[in-house]
Amino acid sequence: MRHNLALVLSALSAVTAIFKAQGHGPGSRIQPCTPANTKVRKEWGDLPKAERKAYTNAVRCMQKKKTRLDPVLYNTTSVYDDFVAVHINYTRTVHNDGIFLPWHRGFVHAYENELEACGYKGGQPYWDWIKWGQNLAASPIFDGSEFSMGGNGADLSDVELATVPPCRVGNISCPLGQGGGCVTEGPFKDYKIRYLPASPLEMRNPDPAIPKTAFHVQERCFSRMLNQFIGSHWQVQPTLDFLMEQPNVEKFQAAFDEAFDETKPGLHPFGHWVLGPTGADIFSSPADPAFFLHHSQVDKIWSQWQAKDQIARSFGKDAVWGTVTGFNIPPSDNATLATILTWGGLIPPRPLGAMQARGAPGLCYKYE
Repeated sequence: MRHNLALVLSALSAVTAIFKAQGHGPGSRIQPCTPANTKVRKEWGDLPKAERKAYTNAVRCMQKKKTRLDPVLYNTTSVYDDFVAVHINYTRTVHNDGIFLPWHRGFVHAYENELEACGYKGGQPYWDWIKWGQNLAASPIFDGSEFSMGGNGADLSDVELATVPPCRVGNISCPLGQGGGCVTEGPFKDYKIRYLPASPLEMRNPDPAIPKTAFHVQERCFSRMLNQFIGSHWQVQPTLDFLMEQPNVEKFQAAFDEAFDETKPGLHPFGHWVLGPTGADIFSSPADPAFFLHHSQVDKIWSQWQAKDQIARSFGKDAVWGTVTGFNIPPSDNATLATILTWGGLIPPRPLGAMQARGAPGLCYKYE
């Protein structure tokens, strides 16, 4: 039987109507989608250079715009800091669980709204891992030009390299990448990162609190360590094909997020690790502006997987799998379509079900 997606989205509009209270940022009011207000998300390399420049200018605008969070609590100074701080604060409840995909969908869309407030009118670009995986440094994303997302970091000394955390995801260990020092080329060469790194082991800490040093600040240069080994070996079409073949959301999330063996790595974590330690820090990974291209691609792949059986994979009885805490630590309820998601004031709270379909009210964008 064929389902009418428009009817489902109409029903979602009624559900989300009760959440029309204003949030802190732009795009707070939930609007139905029309051709006029639907943004088009394109692959970074397909954007004209002028549009790439407009995008990075908007990111730099966010890095200068005054914080809306409490700087006493979060040590934030800018709207860009707000996104890093919110991600830190929510990390243990929005990864490795049933909230991960819809929460990050809302997070990226909130960022997209802030970009518009800073003058960028396009959709949040995405990063096609497969397209550029064989030569990261030469890609238009990381070539270091003024139209890129910044280049690789400067080379580290042997002493500095000894302090870099090892590259390991699930069952897979990988060599460290190249560079690793300060990014000296491109639009973010003067950008400073602020929050201290955290150990990934904190995700399994039986104490559910975030690390005590989570909001401690040590301002330093923005660093990047592009890992060509990951790009060449695992950001490849067979890895994506394996992911898209998964029959249900439980297996889809596991394939996206875990490394089962040397041939089946998780494209989500490796999209972080390919950036080096700044992008790989599960708590503060949005400190690398490429985070949002990566997670736009995560959302695109999820959208494409959902589209294979849109109604069942968005709103069916098995459309959500997992609890509301990472690795179920501490033990928690199962996530459902009625679970209320929050984003620290970046956008208003919404039921998880309202985040399940691109094109639903408040999620007015499409991929090209």
